[in-house]
Amino acid sequence: MLGAALRLGAQTEAVAAFDSGYVETGNPFVLHLLVPQQYGAPESVDFSPWDTLAAAPNVVGQSSWQTKGSQLAKEVTLMAFDSAQLHLPPLAVVFAGGDTLYTNPLELNVLPTPSPDDLADMHDIKDIYREPTGWRDYLWPVLPIVIGILLFAFVVWWLLLRRKKTGLRAVRTLAQPPHELALRQLTDLERKQLWQTGQLKKFYSELTHIVREYLEQRYNIPALESASDEILRLLLNTSIPAPLLTPLSELLRWADLAKFAKGAPPEQFHAQALREVRYLVEQTKPGPAAASGGNGTPVTDHPTKHPTT
Repeated sequence: MLGAALRLGAQTEAVAAFDSGYVETGNPFVLHLLVPQQYGAPESVDFSPWDTLAAAPNVVGQSSWQTKGSQLAKEVTLMAFDSAQLHLPPLAVVFAGGDTLYTNPLELNVLPTPSPDDLADMHDIKDIYREPTGWRDYLWPVLPIVIGILLFAFVVWWLLLRRKKTGLRAVRTLAQPPHELALRQLTDLERKQLWQTGQLKKFYSELTHIVREYLEQRYNIPALESASDEILRLLLNTSIPAPLLTPLSELLRWADLAKFAKGAPPEQFHAQALREVRYLVEQTKPGPAAASGGNGTPVTDHPTKHPTT
């Protein structure tokens, strides 16, 4: 959802995007607003079309307008309390000179928060039974230490012996660039034909691991240990081209649903997901063929269209 809204900037000039296309009730989420810097800082944003979502109790906080490249950016932290699928109309951004720009419309899925398991199914607590102390109780704590010392001594002895016989020569290995590794892994994954044999969960687990590992190495963010919406927030502060964030957001959202058995993407999306990741890698790899990051040059039009929820 974030990248799709950013691509609309060429038409509407004002851009609105959520950091994720879905959120649980009671959890805060962020609305990102972008306007061209040439208009100056806006005087106000009219949230009246979003009367249910942007009411005073739902607004947790908002930042001032900050310069971001050739644009001014603002973040509004919101919270939804009722589960629903929201279709949100454009917002009016009003400037001091009388100009008014309108953002793109948005969609947001507010999911109900899962209820905890029933504690009535828990077994009763059993009484503690203490066994008598034996010699094994004193041996087991020190046995791993003794074994570790013996193994370390053996390894040192073996290395010294090998040095005397053949000598040790340093071997220098060149690390494979992240984009080459990712493209090779995508080719291997495609050959497995996992989704064709009904292994959707394994397919999306391996696919998202490939894209997370690539983003972590390419942009130096903790993508492997972050949730999907956290990855998107971290990428906002990198040089990744904004139009690539929408397909990435949709891919991560569908992959989460497939991995946790909450839903399955449309059949045609599986092959598209592979193309999306390969396209992202090709557009962000270093070199003259890569898409622009921080210089403001847009990437080429995206070749695919994402399915709607």
